[in-house]
Amino acid sequence: MVTRFVVVLLWGLHATVGLAADVKIGFVDIPYLIDEAPQARAASIRLEQEFEPRQAAIKSRKADLNLLRTKLEDEGLDRADRISTEREFNKTERRVKRDEQEFREELNIQKNQEFKQVRVYVLDAIAAFAKLNQYDLIISDGVLFANKKIDVTEQVLLQLQQAGNAGFNQSNESSK
Repeated sequence: MVTRFVVVLLWGLHATVGLAADVKIGFVDIPYLIDEAPQARAASIRLEQEFEPRQAAIKSRKADLNLLRTKLEDEGLDRADRISTEREFNKTERRVKRDEQEFREELNIQKNQEFKQVRVYVLDAIAAFAKLNQYDLIISDGVLFANKKIDVTEQVLLQLQQAGNAGFNQSNESSK
């Protein structure tokens, strides 16, 4: 549906202005920009730093679980020790599973929030680029082919890299 709209829109532009030289059209690959933007990389690093202690704690609990598993495999345990170790193993295993699930859920929520902000920042950068360079139309999703002559993705990425994290961190802080 979107592709048809873009085709009809472009056809309409062609018919209306006869592909006049003053019509400026560009294409951007938004997923590429979001992956390559320094703001996205900075967000990934922030997430890694924020969640690393919890990930280390889960890894430590898994090591404890492995020790308990090894102890259970020991044939020399008397019945009371085996029962106690099995309880501890089951308790630790439940805790590890619960902690892993909570970790994944919270990480996903944080990732979604961070990358939503990155996406907004990238879209704002595209709009600013289009205005600065006097583009009449910038298209993105739903395009099956875009000639390199109209692909401005790398130019927008360069703008994002030049902006660095300064603008993103300011807008990121003000949105909290």
